[in-house]
Amino acid sequence: MVLQVDTSCLAVPFEWYVYHVPAGISTTQADFSNLAELLQSCADLTKIRLPTKFQDQGEQKSITYPERKAIGAPKVVLECLDVTEYLVLKERDAAVRPSEIRGGPIDALIVFATQTTGSLLYQEAFLSTYRTFVTSHDLLQHLTHRYVYMALSPEASSQKAARLTFSVIVRVVDELCAVELNRDLVSIVTNFVYRLIRDGNFQLARLLRTRLIERIESSAASKQPSIHLERISKKPESILDFRSQAVAQQFTVLDQKLFQAIEPAEFLWWAEAQDEKRCPNLVAFTEQFNKMSYWVRTVVLTPKEHREREKYMNKFVKIMKQLRRLGNFNAYLAILSALDSGPVRRLDWGRAATEQLKEHAVIMESTGSFKVYRSALVETPPPCIPYVGLVLQDLTFVHVGNVNYLQPETVGGRKDLLNFGKRWQQFAILDSIRKLKKWNYSFQRDDRIMAAFNNFASLTEDATWELSESIKPRQRRNP
Repeated sequence: MVLQVDTSCLAVPFEWYVYHVPAGISTTQADFSNLAELLQSCADLTKIRLPTKFQDQGEQKSITYPERKAIGAPKVVLECLDVTEYLVLKERDAAVRPSEIRGGPIDALIVFATQTTGSLLYQEAFLSTYRTFVTSHDLLQHLTHRYVYMALSPEASSQKAARLTFSVIVRVVDELCAVELNRDLVSIVTNFVYRLIRDGNFQLARLLRTRLIERIESSAASKQPSIHLERISKKPESILDFRSQAVAQQFTVLDQKLFQAIEPAEFLWWAEAQDEKRCPNLVAFTEQFNKMSYWVRTVVLTPKEHREREKYMNKFVKIMKQLRRLGNFNAYLAILSALDSGPVRRLDWGRAATEQLKEHAVIMESTGSFKVYRSALVETPPPCIPYVGLVLQDLTFVHVGNVNYLQPETVGGRKDLLNFGKRWQQFAILDSIRKLKKWNYSFQRDDRIMAAFNNFASLTEDATWELSESIKPRQRRNP
């Protein structure tokens, strides 16, 4: 996988993620105003309220129910109705808004995602980022423990806590990644379904079982979407035989299928460990970028006649213009990187193509944290497909630049308080991707154009240089 992440000149403009990406449906504008304020003050730990309770100092509840003995070892925090006293908070001036969560022990952060006192925004941030500090397997174990404990109490407050916990369990199951659906995790959910049936909660059991089956089937169907392209006509056709707009649309058909298959968690996993096994869809998408880029180089350099090479050069510049109009920045930048690569750029091209290429190249200048590209994406109405390389750079910058746990000297010497400010930053970036995935293009596949892509067969890097130098030999320096 050819993907280089350079954070040396990068600062993540979180306000861009909060305000400028097309809105989705899970959060309100008020929530995003709160998130913007929160992100601006994440580093400020001078006005925080430290926990008044700690996970390792808790006592087992004095009131127990017979069946609760079968749950296992006491998990005090998971069995609390309200875990606010375990959390690191920054109090708001206005009483109508919840306090900002800055950190806390993992169990308390899990429980707070099920509480009515927490905000919808916090729950979304938690569900988007929990994999950075707890596995889905362990999270489901904790949530099912909490549900069973609360459901066994006849008190209305406990019954409500059980219902809210069940809702979060369903959300977690709905958003499981294909690589997470192993035997152990599925067993946790199915055992919980059996527990619900035993307790007479048939409707909840049916709902959760259905969601699990749907997720398993969906994951199996979406594994590594195939984009193999075969020729369907005897006469070879090239992209010169088709309108630039039509070619751009077919590039977009391919990119959309791969982009929609990416699980949000893959972005986090890649930013942390660059683990290709856990990020198959992200790897496939970035490989598509690389394959397309090398194919464009090959197509431009292969013709023996300069006039023919010029035709392909001008054609790809026109296709880029159409991709920019469509908002497919992935294919747009794949072609740009090809035409601006050393083997292609060093050759002699017409003035018009050269000037247009210079105008397009401005979009990826790193000045102001890629301000030009970000502005272009903002100005593009959805649907659009972003350049994920910059998203990964932003997430890597957040991961490297922020500690996982709050520094002990800032939180009374505690070493087990997770830094949720880091997760707020990750959420702002991931939520922008989620919103873009809400939109789809309506283009239909055109097999004739797809066949012209020739499955993006291409020359290697060295071969393109050899071909370029055979067209225009390097000038030998005088001894």
